[in-house]
Amino acid sequence: MADVGICDVVVAVVGQPSTGKSTFFTYVTGEVVRIATWPGTTVEQRVARVDFEGRSLCLVDLPGIYGLTPTSPEERVTKRYLMAGGADVVLVLVDPLVIERSVYLPIQVAEMGDRVVVAITKWDLVHKAGVHIDVETLSRRLGVPVVPISSITGEGIRELLSTIVRVAEGGVESPRVRVDYGPLESYISKLSEVLSRVDTRGLPRRWVSLRLLEGDSEVRELVGDPEVLGYADTLREEFRRTFGRLPEDVAVFARYEYASEVLRGAVVRVRAGVGRVVEVLDRLYLDPLIGPPLSLLTLFAVFLVAFTVNTGFPLNVVLRYAGLEGVAEVLETYSLSGLIGKAFSALGELIRSYLGEGWLTALVCDGVIGGLGTVLSFTPLVLVVSAAIAVLEDSGIGPRMVVSLHRFFSLFGLSGRSLYPLVVGFGCNVPAALQSRISIDEVERLEVLAAVPFIICQARLVVMTYFVQTLLPGRPLLQAALMLLLYTVSVALYLLTAKLVRRALRVREPPELVMEVPPLHRPSPRVVWWNSWLRTRHFLAKAGVLIFLLSLLSWASVALGPSGPVGDPSESYAAVMGSGIGRVLTYLYGVSEESAWKVGFALIYGTVAKEGLVTSIAQLSAVEEREAVEALGLTAPQAVSLLVFFMFYIPCIPTIATVYQESRSLRFTLAVVAYQVTVALTLSTLSYLLLSLLV
Repeated sequence: MADVGICDVVVAVVGQPSTGKSTFFTYVTGEVVRIATWPGTTVEQRVARVDFEGRSLCLVDLPGIYGLTPTSPEERVTKRYLMAGGADVVLVLVDPLVIERSVYLPIQVAEMGDRVVVAITKWDLVHKAGVHIDVETLSRRLGVPVVPISSITGEGIRELLSTIVRVAEGGVESPRVRVDYGPLESYISKLSEVLSRVDTRGLPRRWVSLRLLEGDSEVRELVGDPEVLGYADTLREEFRRTFGRLPEDVAVFARYEYASEVLRGAVVRVRAGVGRVVEVLDRLYLDPLIGPPLSLLTLFAVFLVAFTVNTGFPLNVVLRYAGLEGVAEVLETYSLSGLIGKAFSALGELIRSYLGEGWLTALVCDGVIGGLGTVLSFTPLVLVVSAAIAVLEDSGIGPRMVVSLHRFFSLFGLSGRSLYPLVVGFGCNVPAALQSRISIDEVERLEVLAAVPFIICQARLVVMTYFVQTLLPGRPLLQAALMLLLYTVSVALYLLTAKLVRRALRVREPPELVMEVPPLHRPSPRVVWWNSWLRTRHFLAKAGVLIFLLSLLSWASVALGPSGPVGDPSESYAAVMGSGIGRVLTYLYGVSEESAWKVGFALIYGTVAKEGLVTSIAQLSAVEEREAVEALGLTAPQAVSLLVFFMFYIPCIPTIATVYQESRSLRFTLAVVAYQVTVALTLSTLSYLLLSLLV
């Protein structure tokens, strides 16, 4: 065998014939392999070294095998290598198009070893074939990591290599699979006791006992002890006489039963629709002229419903402009986020009534409960938005939209997939950042994460509305023009930032869109639930925890000051920091000191939630929110420049937390924040200078 001692991690790559093993091996290794023959055979072996995240991986390409009962010299080579334990991790490839058959091998391998990773290949073809697999459920039931990959598009390959490294280093558990063999169990136990005096070469006694009962010749050779082998033959014959069946027949049946349980409800097959309507939709979405605008309209319509249900936006804005203020308030109050907000407010008041006033009460009611409310208020939004995207993807409409818009987005170093986070960002940057996962490659993922915070979300729209109404009272056309201009700048910054990130990473070419467009069909509710709940659970487990901690820290900056707990926000740490920011505002825009520190405080307060900008100014000025901007006494150039800065200076804490969790890099997150502040400061300063000359 070729030397693998120079590698940090040795990976045995196994799979049934036609699972795409050769394609995978070629993609990952680039065909730079060492070829030899296995000792004592004429069977060819291939070993390749791959460097990944500072570690060297040796991939050993084992001959295809259907199961651990070999029928050819090639299959015997694979089985003996696995039994010898020469690999740190065993990677088993599974064909999703015949998953009911190919899942049998990983079950057998995972019974034998405790460091197994399963890769579902041909992921680029799965959707087109109408097959949907709940990878999360499959992984949980098997008890081993399962990663979907495509050796054609490269999807999932990086995640797979990362998983292999973590399993090898013990960062991810991969316990042995335990199948219930029914009547064989007592015989396995008896033989396991006898095997305690035999060296099984690191193989589990339960597995060795089972294979001896099945008459496995390789395992018999491994054990070698005549007394143990004789006892195994006695038990085997006793089982045959008692149950009228051979142990291997019972074992095979039990494994297939186990495989059926693993796959039950985790695999959905749908039939693609055919007909006149499907043909028309197919032509429209893929038409080079009609497809792009139709795709945009579809996406806006879908998210209009999703965000309206969650927050009332943007229908509440339309209702207010139509003079239906009361209806808009009802829509906001009884939206999902509104109901969660009311529930947490009621809970806070209830606890306050029992504890009374005081610093501890403020900590519990405003800090802890407020932080939890912030996290949970995003949960239905993430869930519904994820479900909306899952519906588009599963139906086949989503991939057509991606194809139709890919040419435009490629001009900015993006793929058509970046359309999703762009549009989602208009409602909320948090689920938009989460959608970076659908990016084609890691570079595009970072592009989206850096660019998404520039999209003006609904919270920033609240701030924009107050400023615009104060600046241009009774002039709706000019108000609309100014708001449209800001939204246009927002989209331009999204696209240009993506281009800049790709150039900064020294990648010139845009991501190549290689995908099979699946046939149109009715989306499966089960598949939609899988995809949406998986993203929501990840948000709660990862970003949600960080959002809660940062929200608590932000509350503390307002509730505490140099002298301890404060009742007046002007004495808090946030006010101290706000005064420092205020001096910068006075220097740049000539804002009076009386107003500058309030704006500085609002900038800090607004990182919790952008709508808090106006609320905090109103509280400090002791006026109603609708009078907050006017109370600052700003000139038109000052107001516009501050508005520009408010729109782009920094996303809210939940968005920052999500960017960090998705990028897993503190350096990248801080770079994004610094870049945004720089861009916002530049644009607002230019706006102030230009307007000062004109006004």
